[in-house]
Amino acid sequence: MLPFIPSGASVGLRILKTLYKGKSNLGKGTAFLADKAGKVGLTRTSKAITGASKKAHAGSRYVGKKMKKYPKSASAIGGAALWDFLPGRDND
Repeated sequence: MLPFIPSGASVGLRILKTLYKGKSNLGKGTAFLADKAGKVGLTRTSKAITGASKKAHAGSRYVGKKMKKYPKSASAIGGAALWDFLPGRDND
């Protein structure tokens, strides 16, 4: 990273790269499982895996577009979710 970029921005970029790689690996993994299920003879299972994968991909694209359009709201929602998941808090 460039030295004049604050450390928070570099951490944010690293998180985005990791999320993109995870999403890519998830897509490849579901395609592999659907193919394997189809070859074994579980065609309905293969169709279900493929359909769920496509819906999840479409949903993540929709959320990504909304996050780009409304970055402050996305940040607030992300911060609230993080606050709820922090360890050491009594989440009743």
